[in-house]
Amino acid sequence: MRSSSLTDQDHEALGPSQQSNSGNDTLEPREDQPLLQAPDEDSWKPPRGFVWIQLAIMSNVFLYGLDSTITAATYAVISSEFDAANTASWLTTSYLVTSTAFQPLYGRVSDIFGRRLCFFISTITFAFGCLGCGVANNIIFLNVMRALTGFGGGGLMTMATIVNSDMIPFRKRGMYQALQNGIYGFGAISGASFGGSIADHIGWRWCFLFQVPVSILALIIGALVVSDQSGGFSLDGNLGTVWHRVDFSGSLLLVVAISVQLVGLSLGGNELPWSSPWVIGALIGSVFLFGLFLFIEEKTSAIPVIPLRLLQGRLPIATQCANVCAGMAAYGYLFMLPLFFQVVLLDSATTAGARLAIPSLATPIGGLIAGVVMSRWGKLLALVRTGALLMVLGNGLVTLLQFQDSKWKYFVYVFPANLGQGIIYPGILFTSLASFDHADHAVTASTVYLIRSLGTVWGVSVTSAIVQTTLSVRLPDALSEVADKWRIIEQIRHSVDYIRQLPPDVQLKARLVYYDGLRYAFGASTAVALLGLCAALIASGTGLRTTHK
Repeated sequence: MRSSSLTDQDHEALGPSQQSNSGNDTLEPREDQPLLQAPDEDSWKPPRGFVWIQLAIMSNVFLYGLDSTITAATYAVISSEFDAANTASWLTTSYLVTSTAFQPLYGRVSDIFGRRLCFFISTITFAFGCLGCGVANNIIFLNVMRALTGFGGGGLMTMATIVNSDMIPFRKRGMYQALQNGIYGFGAISGASFGGSIADHIGWRWCFLFQVPVSILALIIGALVVSDQSGGFSLDGNLGTVWHRVDFSGSLLLVVAISVQLVGLSLGGNELPWSSPWVIGALIGSVFLFGLFLFIEEKTSAIPVIPLRLLQGRLPIATQCANVCAGMAAYGYLFMLPLFFQVVLLDSATTAGARLAIPSLATPIGGLIAGVVMSRWGKLLALVRTGALLMVLGNGLVTLLQFQDSKWKYFVYVFPANLGQGIIYPGILFTSLASFDHADHAVTASTVYLIRSLGTVWGVSVTSAIVQTTLSVRLPDALSEVADKWRIIEQIRHSVDYIRQLPPDVQLKARLVYYDGLRYAFGASTAVALLGLCAALIASGTGLRTTHK
């Protein structure tokens, strides 16, 4: 693998599988079989209906971004209504678990049955899940509907990337990816800015319900313009044979492994002590299940969820280590920020959401910067390192915020981390894509999203566990002189709103404990971001692979 950059790639190549099978009429289903051949860069023009296709897939990208922050802005309000603030992380993690595990399947299934079917499945399931969230009458049903929403949400961004990969030459794709990142960022800004206001004024349920008509609009447009092209596989009555090449067992095992781990992290220091056999057993069991998952991915005859061949070599390994760390740091940081605003600063959900608009605005700006740099200079690894450095800086600055600090710091300090996120995400994606032939782009993109999503799950669950453990350990001492302290502690842990009802002296003590827990959580996200930076620097000695026609 010799050193080059994006601008060195004069032409896209047909994948090895295409070359070797060019004389065959019937192709065996392979993970490296693309839906379309690589678009010719010199003669490329936007195909018919291109603008409408972009409108359909970018509507889904907008919803993906909006949903990622609208729960961050409102989860404290939602969980407090159900007296479940101590398990609030499940509102996000239940979504992320299914999104993470089933995200790669969209790439595999779309290679077999076409992009149109997977576009429909993801959009319809996402809309139905949002509808279920809007009418949920208890926290369990709400979490189940969030999991269903995640099943659909896992395909929204993935299918947008894959559809554009089919249509647009690699070197021209940078600006379109920047557009995609910008729309994702606009959705994130909208969710962060208006989610809290919607929850305060007309009810949190409308945060989910108003996403349904947008999904329906995307579905109608997609039905008219997204082509139902074959994945290049000749089924010829062997539908069952081809279907068995989809790695459902790997996906389900990944769901179980993540869920068992999350149960351990949720119970530990919360409902049970960390020394509890149930907690230890869940965490050890999850490690065993992850090991079993990797073993099955190596041995399976199906198309694996994570093709381990894509993780061989210094550059792929270092890039994906940076990828998972970026996901952990980004979501751990994003999930804790609104809690900091609502508990430490006693902001309303509306005000906390408005504060989130600042870091959310930085994400599309970073994406635009990344798109320009990729298109003009192709400095992919430089983007990854710069983004990682900004994430370290941003997380570190938030860790330094004092309990009572200058107002300008609450705006300035929260900006760098999301700017770095906007830069590093497309940098990692295109570093991975440029390392492999066009034949591998669908599976590579879905693998990047899967590994990043694993990081987001761990980021939310670990930082939430840190805060809940701090509350369990520190609140009894902080409120030692308060009458009926155990009842008060349980109320504090189950409802963020309850803190506002406490007498000023008790409220201050509770807020100080929360502040310490949040600082520990931000410190953890800073450490993870630093590991991501180290991984990005390790990758600097190896260049990208150049392909030729």
